Amino acid sequence: MLYGPKPMKAFPILFSVFLIIASHAIAQHPLEGAWEMVSIKGINAEGEKFSDDTSHIREVKIITPTHYMLIAHDVEADSLVFNRCYAGTIQVQGNKFNELPTLSSVAIYENVKTDFTWQIEGDKFIQSGTVTRPDGKKIILEELVFRRIKTAQSYPNNPSNGTWKLLSSDYTTADGKSHSDTNEHVTALQIVTPTHWMYVSNRDQKFEHAMGGSYTKQGEKYLPNLDFASFPKKLWGRRTEVTEELQGDRLKMKGVSVFDDGKKFTWMDVFERVK
Repeated sequence: MLYGPKPMKAFPILFSVFLIIASHAIAQHPLEGAWEMVSIKGINAEGEKFSDDTSHIREVKIITPTHYMLIAHDVEADSLVFNRCYAGTIQVQGNKFNELPTLSSVAIYENVKTDFTWQIEGDKFIQSGTVTRPDGKKIILEELVFRRIKTAQSYPNNPSNGTWKLLSSDYTTADGKSHSDTNEHVTALQIVTPTHWMYVSNRDQKFEHAMGGSYTKQGEKYLPNLDFASFPKKLWGRRTEVTEELQGDRLKMKGVSVFDDGKKFTWMDVFERVK
């Protein structure tokens, strides 16, 4: 939702996956959930009026009680081309709604200040206000309209609903090569709502990739769908299964993605609950 110059388009390689926490002590609010942009109008940082809708851009925002993530794609013919993403914390007080991005595919938006108001009208979430960039320039959002994304399945009591930060990741790519990462080099957040998940990461303080979508559960297995990503969808695989082990504030996730040629991408990620 932070608008300005479009970043360079990139398609990083997939290395990790999905899911997340519970934080029942935190107050709930009606903005929780997954939202897709319907329309936007405002004034950009250069003082020019702008407006857009889903015919030119697809934008999805996922909100938990404490965090948000957003990913946007340009609509080019029948294709979606990655444009930008943001992730960070939120503050909701009365009709005030502020987003504090900590991860971004556009460096200038990692330390912006926001001043929004919000309202809910049926299945629509409408926000307006200003975004002040570190260089002092302001973007005015006169009206940003989202519609709640509805799914056939919802898991409001999923113990993994919430926000996690990555501690370590061990994975083997489809070509059989094994790799390991820690949060010394990779900064990643992962969130889950009763219907959707999203993951955003930086590597060595530079944007790496973002991905997310809906999910279903079959017993102890999570079956995540890849509905949007900063890389080509074919890199995700034909089918993905995830199992998790929750111990206190630690979440261990094991997953496998199978590709059309039968090759597999496997991983084990360790997350810590964000407090």
